[in-house]
Amino acid sequence: MSSNKKSDPKENMVHFNARIDGINYDILDELVGYAVRRAQLSIYEDFGAALAAEDITPQRFSSLVIIGNNPGISQTRLAEVMGIARSGVVSIIDRFEETGLVERQASGDRRSYNLHLTREGQKQLKRYKKAVKDHDERIAGALTATEKQQLKSLLRKICLRTETE
Repeated sequence: MSSNKKSDPKENMVHFNARIDGINYDILDELVGYAVRRAQLSIYEDFGAALAAEDITPQRFSSLVIIGNNPGISQTRLAEVMGIARSGVVSIIDRFEETGLVERQASGDRRSYNLHLTREGQKQLKRYKKAVKDHDERIAGALTATEKQQLKSLLRKICLRTETE
């Protein structure tokens, strides 16, 4: 018997449980990196649930934000900013181009393109930003404003430390 009901993308997601009772985590409980990774998995799960209908990932969202705020950025520079391979950016931009969110414009170098949001891309990004802000408020809801600033500052310190070594 078939159903006309559309499946909800959230139904297929496996819920990530950051802490399971009865499991001895040993040294993992002491590791900053492990704690950050567990938090990241929880955050990504919530992001996915919040934007599942939009078919947008954190990486795609970040790419749109960077392109929107840096019109004309090259694919190579976007890859550098995103910390991903250029081929990964090409795949993201191909998808955005297919959906009418981003357009490539020729630059002086025939191997390079400048990236721009289309009007539709600007419109969609505005919607995505609202959904992401709601998601961010939800995942950080247990933190005070001061704690949020403190957490971001501490994470930046970790990033700077690993970049200089």
